[in-house]
Amino acid sequence: MKIYLYLFCFVFIIACNSQKRLKTSFDELYATIPKDTLTELLSISGYPDSTLTISQLATKEKISKILKEHLTVVDNQFVLLAKPKDFEKAGLSKYYYQILKKSFEELNHLIDSLGIQDLEEKYKNGSLEDGFTLYSNENKVK
Repeated sequence: MKIYLYLFCFVFIIACNSQKRLKTSFDELYATIPKDTLTELLSISGYPDSTLTISQLATKEKISKILKEHLTVVDNQFVLLAKPKDFEKAGLSKYYYQILKKSFEELNHLIDSLGIQDLEEKYKNGSLEDGFTLYSNENKVK
């Protein structure tokens, strides 16, 4: 679960510092999302579980559950199969769908640019709780 939040933060930072094309699309995306949803997401991203409130932990768990059920790898790319209604059914804002979908688009771009291979195998070998290693063993000499 932590790795997805870290990946989201990483992608968010990259997108904010990247080319104007990426910044513009993020500006447009976040202009439509209510501030309370963004505040809620930022309050749980990148913080250890031990510092979060019960409500924040519940939100993280809901996001994690949706990702476990609806995130897959197709053609070496992450694909979020959830729909906005899935987030609403879980008691989350429908805007989390937009945020995560855009984050995974940016993450897929990063995966392509780094030349990461066998993403599906790495995804299956990791877990939301234990984390994932996407790039550390690509260039190891055996």
